[in-house]
Amino acid sequence: MAINIRYHESNSGKIFIKDYIDLLDEKTQYEIYSFLLKFKNDYRFRQSPYCKKINKDIFEIRIKIKDCYRILYAFLYKDTVILLHIFKKKTNKMPKKDLKLAINRLKLYEQ
Repeated sequence: MAINIRYHESNSGKIFIKDYIDLLDEKTQYEIYSFLLKFKNDYRFRQSPYCKKINKDIFEIRIKIKDCYRILYAFLYKDTVILLHIFKKKTNKMPKKDLKLAINRLKLYEQ
């Protein structure tokens, strides 16, 4: 079953995830958007090893191309996810500042 994907948008209308991806080289952009299409349409790409639960509300999409990218997301509804934050993974641990940013963005949808 396909799910709906929404991108977090700032109050000023900025979509940080798309802006971040657009700064990457063309091949990397293609790979990330291709993976998001699989994530949207095929439940197998919403399971391990492609996705992992970080805490009770936040999950991560794991995209390995030449570098490792992570997209933090949450479920707004049963069939809708909100992509909250993207970053290039450099260590084995989840960077606290990236997780905190995703949590703060999610709070905007819980009000």
